[in-house]
Amino acid sequence: MARTLLVQIMVTLDGYAAGQDGALDWIEVADPELDAYLAELLGGVDAQIFGHTSYDVLAGYWPDAQRNPATPGDAMLAPLVNTLPKLVLSHQPDPELPWQPARRIGADLLAEVADLKNSPGRPVVVFAGVRTAQEFLRLDVVDEIRLLVFPVLLGAGRRLFDEFAPRQLQLVDAVSFPKSGVVLQIYRRNQ
Repeated sequence: MARTLLVQIMVTLDGYAAGQDGALDWIEVADPELDAYLAELLGGVDAQIFGHTSYDVLAGYWPDAQRNPATPGDAMLAPLVNTLPKLVLSHQPDPELPWQPARRIGADLLAEVADLKNSPGRPVVVFAGVRTAQEFLRLDVVDEIRLLVFPVLLGAGRRLFDEFAPRQLQLVDAVSFPKSGVVLQIYRRNQ
């Protein structure tokens, strides 16, 4: 059976995956159930995919969050985020990747994704970077989209779904996190 490629991304109610200038302050919520979901997701995948910019930002946060967690959620998630292999989409042939384990992908992304999906193992998740998520969606290689919809209206920013060919998806689950008001929506490709 082929390995599944997931996109897990946080969006606002009006469809933005980042605010203007890439701001993500709206994702900061204290919700143990949401943290538990993210821990379960990370515990069930073999690798996480990041864009190079997101990788750099997160590399500046998660290693320290493991040593000095700011929240109970950080304490739960940091060991998972830090130890999972990171596949970093970069157009640079040899980028610096100090947050290990990590390796570059992107020389021939379609072939690399085909190799990943055809190898045995648990799912791989595109976890950060709106442009990276868009790239995988445009390549039409995503098997499942998991949207964490935050009860926020930004009015401007970076939309996740811009300029895509129409496609039908099937809603397979929806879970609400009442403390934060976040709703998880899980969609799969129609077969």
